[in-house]
Amino acid sequence: MKLFSSALLLSTLSLTSLYASSEEVDDSPKKEGLDYISLNAIYLDFHGMDGNESASNKLTTITMGTYITDYVKVETRLGIGLANDNVAGYKALRDENGDTVKDEDGRTVFVESNADFTIDYFFSWYMGMHYPLAEWSSVYFQLGASYVDGNVSAEEGSTWKETSDEFLNSQFSMSWLAGLDFEITKDWYATLETGRLHRGSTSDIDLLHYGLGIKYEF
Repeated sequence: MKLFSSALLLSTLSLTSLYASSEEVDDSPKKEGLDYISLNAIYLDFHGMDGNESASNKLTTITMGTYITDYVKVETRLGIGLANDNVAGYKALRDENGDTVKDEDGRTVFVESNADFTIDYFFSWYMGMHYPLAEWSSVYFQLGASYVDGNVSAEEGSTWKETSDEFLNSQFSMSWLAGLDFEITKDWYATLETGRLHRGSTSDIDLLHYGLGIKYEF
């Protein structure tokens, strides 16, 4: 009898545990088949510049995507530049014959020659994992590829001329991003993201991005 009671208790606990697990699974957000659109404000960092200099751009992105399963999604993004950055530089002063100008001590005279760091637009495609932390929040990690159009505008002889020549020699690059979303109200989410938009090949400048946005699922 004692053995039977123990077995009955164990069975009851097992069934209760399975039922609870089933309820927990049923309570997880169902994403498969849903589409979404989002709008993000992006801070873009030109990471890896020479010396202690830095540059950044501000962009906005429009994203459209779909959930293939509850945990996998694909999306495309269009980014549009809003504000570029002007970085201090210098160059040797030259006379009308093209010769360097020197001061009375024989030292070369240098003058200001700044450079504009600009990203005009980009297109991206991503595929990645989406995992719910709770009914109202999820994390995601995505890999993809991007096409980036932009330039570094610098004068001949400027300290930034080499960077200007090498920047975005390859406009295509592998990209990645990680993000977190929070449900604000039904079907509306706030998003936080970080990642690498473009990896420098010859210039060694990586474009890192940090974003805040709003997403609508339908």
